[in-house]
Amino acid sequence: AAPAKKGPDMGALFSSINQGTGISSGLKKVTSDMKTKNRDPNDRSSVVKAAPAKKPVARAGGRAVKKGTPKFALEGNKWVVEFQDDNKSLVIEDTEPRQTVYCYKNDNSVVQVKGQKINSICIDSCNKCGLVFNNAIAVVELVNCNSVEIQCQGSVPSFAVDKCSSIQIILSKDCLGAEIVTSKSDQVNVLVPTEDGDLNELAIPEQYKTTVVDGKLVTGCVE
Repeated sequence: AAPAKKGPDMGALFSSINQGTGISSGLKKVTSDMKTKNRDPNDRSSVVKAAPAKKPVARAGGRAVKKGTPKFALEGNKWVVEFQDDNKSLVIEDTEPRQTVYCYKNDNSVVQVKGQKINSICIDSCNKCGLVFNNAIAVVELVNCNSVEIQCQGSVPSFAVDKCSSIQIILSKDCLGAEIVTSKSDQVNVLVPTEDGDLNELAIPEQYKTTVVDGKLVTGCVE
């Protein structure tokens, strides 16, 4: 059997995604001929010419820069966390069993659900994010996500992963009975606790073999 793999330090969750470039690295230097006082009087017009239209700048991985107003609020029974970038301090303190959590198009952010119980959680189109929660009544769903880590400290009946890549699901001892349904996803790993307190990382299969047996299709995993 493979040796147990020690789990990640949740106190330093996603510290690697804080790297960036200097804020002034892309600024252009103002030369003498660009200053108004050194220009020809006939060229000193107060009308600002419209800059040529530019296409949205694509980020790494081909994602276009998203547009949206950051939101972190309770709307009815839904906690909405949208368009959050580089925010590691998103904390939902109090929850009720009828409430849900919906995370949409967040980048490089971490959400902590400290309430003891929530109805369900949906993480949609998020990138390089983390979410930690205690208990969920129904399901935790991930759709169109990339490099997302989710940790259950209590229990939840099921996880649903659809059209995702590089997903880490960390289970507690009380959550080992959860079912995990994946579709059109790759690099999905599940970390389960061991008796010595470490975490053992297990990969969900991505390759399958199908054969015809007695007129029916029989599909199994390719180890």
